[in-house]
Amino acid sequence: MYSVGSVCSGIEAASVAWRPFGFKFEWFSEIADFPSRVLKEKYPNTPNIGDMNGIPKLIRNQEITAPDIICGGTPCQAFSLAGWKNGLNDLRGNLTMNFIDMGLKVI
Repeated sequence: MYSVGSVCSGIEAASVAWRPFGFKFEWFSEIADFPSRVLKEKYPNTPNIGDMNGIPKLIRNQEITAPDIICGGTPCQAFSLAGWKNGLNDLRGNLTMNFIDMGLKVI
């Protein structure tokens, strides 16, 4: 069984899709109100640790489990016409870089 940490979790489609294959989600990282409420209702035994930017420190301090896999889908609006194509100049766009950096800091 592989352990997974999920960032930008939303309502958590990956945990539903991956469960039959033996993946166990250790924690979620979601800050938006509605998805956070869905996670709390559907996954009461899986903590939502909130802001993904603090994950490396939480893992180093052994406050959360270091998973085998970190999955996530960072917001795409910053790269689309809907988000005025601000890319990495948009805080949402920078989450993509934080996601990559997180993997490097955790290892």
